[in-house]
Amino acid sequence: MIRLATLAVLLGLAVPAGAESILERRYTSAKLDGFWTATLGAAAPDLAAFEALAPGGDAPPPVADAPAPDFGLPFAGEVLGESGGPRGTVVRRAFPVIPFSPEDAAVLYPRLAWAEIYLARYRFYEAVSTDDAATLAALTERQYAAAAEAYLTLARQYYAGADLPAKCAHLTRLNELSAGPLGGITEALLPEGWRALLPIVAATEARLGSETLANLVCSVAPVRGRAETVDLVETRVRERIMTEVRAKVDDTLALLEASAIAFQTLVDDMDVPIRSAEILELERVLGNASANMVLVKEDQLRAAETIATLKATDLGSLNQPGQLQEFTDGRERMAAMVAGIEVVMSALADFSAIVEDPAIRAELGPCETLRGAYSALDLGEDTGTLTLAISGPYEDCLARASAVVARFQEPSLDKAVMAALAAEVRLISETYLSTVAP
Repeated sequence: MIRLATLAVLLGLAVPAGAESILERRYTSAKLDGFWTATLGAAAPDLAAFEALAPGGDAPPPVADAPAPDFGLPFAGEVLGESGGPRGTVVRRAFPVIPFSPEDAAVLYPRLAWAEIYLARYRFYEAVSTDDAATLAALTERQYAAAAEAYLTLARQYYAGADLPAKCAHLTRLNELSAGPLGGITEALLPEGWRALLPIVAATEARLGSETLANLVCSVAPVRGRAETVDLVETRVRERIMTEVRAKVDDTLALLEASAIAFQTLVDDMDVPIRSAEILELERVLGNASANMVLVKEDQLRAAETIATLKATDLGSLNQPGQLQEFTDGRERMAAMVAGIEVVMSALADFSAIVEDPAIRAELGPCETLRGAYSALDLGEDTGTLTLAISGPYEDCLARASAVVARFQEPSLDKAVMAALAAEVRLISETYLSTVAP
């Protein structure tokens, strides 16, 4: 390795004093002594800052079992988490939160930083020829002093952690100190002002130094609070409502379109040639039924307009769970659609009222049930039930009307004979008028 000083000489650069040892991560006893004297060594630690960790019944537990939570969790002063229990059960844990007072924080945070820096530099201690036994003993004492003070301050930080990741990070560093710089510590190896920390360190290690606690803190799942839980539930409810609304509207569209196609096919099939005598008979019996059939055929009842309105409705927005306004708008549009459909249904219900023949009126009587049938539907029913409720009365009415028309399209034998007789009489009359009449 080319030392920094040698490299600087080769390059003709000036090197600040001490830069070589800093960049090479090498610290002599003199540099370590200077840092200690200017920081931790200037004053012994305040034992009052660690009273909460001292041995005794008042020492706070690092974790405890928590009662079954409600939506108000987490409680003030606790971080709650869930971990796996035996046989697939879930165990709820309560981790206390004991914050630093402003007075303690102002003292302990800087001293923790100094202790960690000193321990990091001590790892790269470089012995020199002037280091005697007293110097080495002093360095060892200071290592243990910095490690003990850092350990207790980190323990305070563990309790002060307001979330599980913070507690996990502090506990991980505590275990590193316990397994490393604190190894082999005794009261004789500590400076005078730090010896009172040793029993507190031992008691704290007994509470926090277990591998089981470390695994628990770093793997437990946080418990949701009320606000997060309510938001999650509302989102799921919105998604379900929008899915159901879209499914029911799609079902209604499919049913109405199928019925419209069937009805239009029936009306188109009525457009057949009928002989003159049969037309007269049909007009006598049905009155203005023929005109009504033309009205239906030309879509004057707005069936096609109703279907087109349903198809033009923007249902894509109903899949977005962001707000419930989409559901309200969809419900209003559905009400408008239902009103349009009711016009068509009411016109079909009037079929029986326009026929003079009592027998045909009775035959077309069930068509009157179509009036108000759609508005009474329960869209919460399944598709099969809706199909029967919509298509059943609709198709029954159309079938009855088709049967009436079909009977007049296929005249009876008597009507056929009378029609033939009328034709013969007309032929005789025309012959007579053309040959005999002046």
